[in-house]
Amino acid sequence: MKKPVSLRAILLAGLIVASSLPGAAQPSQKSHVDERNVRAAMQFLASDAMQGRGSGTMFERITAEYVGSQFMQFGLEPAGEKGRDGKSTYVQAVETTARPRLESLQLGRTQDLFTIGKEWVVLSISAPDVTGNFKTLTPSEPAAPGEIVLLKLNEDDRLEFIQPKINELIKNGAVAVLLTETKELRERWSQIAGRRPSMSTRGTVIAVNKQVEGFLGNMTWQEPLELHAKFGPAEKGATWNAVGKITGTDKTQSADVILLSSHLDHIGVQENAPGDDKIFNGADDDASGTVAVMELARILAAGKKPKRTIFFACFGSEEAGGHGSRYFVSNLGFPKEKLIANLQFEMIGRPDAKVKAEELWLTGYERSNLGSELAKHGARLVQDPHPDQNFFFRSDNITLARQGIVAHTVSSFGLHTDYHRASDELRTIDFMHMTRSISAMVAPIEWLVNSSFVPAWIDGKKP
Repeated sequence: MKKPVSLRAILLAGLIVASSLPGAAQPSQKSHVDERNVRAAMQFLASDAMQGRGSGTMFERITAEYVGSQFMQFGLEPAGEKGRDGKSTYVQAVETTARPRLESLQLGRTQDLFTIGKEWVVLSISAPDVTGNFKTLTPSEPAAPGEIVLLKLNEDDRLEFIQPKINELIKNGAVAVLLTETKELRERWSQIAGRRPSMSTRGTVIAVNKQVEGFLGNMTWQEPLELHAKFGPAEKGATWNAVGKITGTDKTQSADVILLSSHLDHIGVQENAPGDDKIFNGADDDASGTVAVMELARILAAGKKPKRTIFFACFGSEEAGGHGSRYFVSNLGFPKEKLIANLQFEMIGRPDAKVKAEELWLTGYERSNLGSELAKHGARLVQDPHPDQNFFFRSDNITLARQGIVAHTVSSFGLHTDYHRASDELRTIDFMHMTRSISAMVAPIEWLVNSSFVPAWIDGKKP
């Protein structure tokens, strides 16, 4: 069983790794992406020592300090908060107020008939009170607006493949979707139960066991079904961003900013997870994207200074609601209209079988002309082959996109089954693919930061 380690040991490990990364301070190795550098950084970020880099935890802070120290070593300018000496640092410390989290869920007028974590678990919730006509459906059947749906699944159905149907039901007006239990859901039951979700825009989705399914099926519903949720008080906390920059040299274009970003947090230690391994290392999600930003920072800082200004930001608490990116975009320190484009890097640790070898895809490719223009200049970027997963809305890029900034996520996530599981570990990473993927983005980004191209949303596609 993987056991937590002491904070002192973590700090020592961070200092040792930060000071001994191969190639990080050696000019002869700065001109290209070296797999050794990729492996070294991944080895630290996705190690058990980092305890899954849980959002808002001390391990997330250590991650931010580590990334910031690398930005300093690469020669980036600090772009975080002011330190005690009045000088800028490479880390932003962000106070957060988490949305109230779910405490209990009541079915109809029954009181404590079913308990969260026992008879049912909540995957997402979008309202404290839901009322609708009850209907049992199979995945091939449609729902009517305003209905609460019990979706009958097969034993071997996997959530990732049934998610498009859930999205469709919610899009068409179902106010809640109840999922019958499957083998996968039973395995993840205690893990899901331990998350205590807050309200989100993803709809109300609840997995129910055989007991709840039988109760619902045996009732004669002459009145609408009601679901009532109670939430606890808002919780205060903190998160940390690592931020550095390269100031542009052109007298006019240096005011333009290109943002390269990732999220550095994951979901930490999950004591309720099945099996002995409780540490969710988050190698692909999103140590891989963070290492991509670090490597791009290293190479771009070593080359000729760009005309435009480049910001490099690794955001905290993406997994907890995007607190880090929201703080960043609200505290830019320069006019928002000067943030020309954002490329977020998320889950590039393995190839996606849905696209050609060595290709990456861009979420929302069809929403702007950024992806196609980068492709003209050598980027191996194609359209997201998983549009039903709504990935454009599922990373920090959406925080900026909703502010009008052309922002997309670069990825090669092939819907592997290690997503948000303890098995997302270093042993699953394809380092050759990852190294080549980062390398392939260098020249297109060098073009972007030295061009006068200003990307724009396609008519009707701006979120």
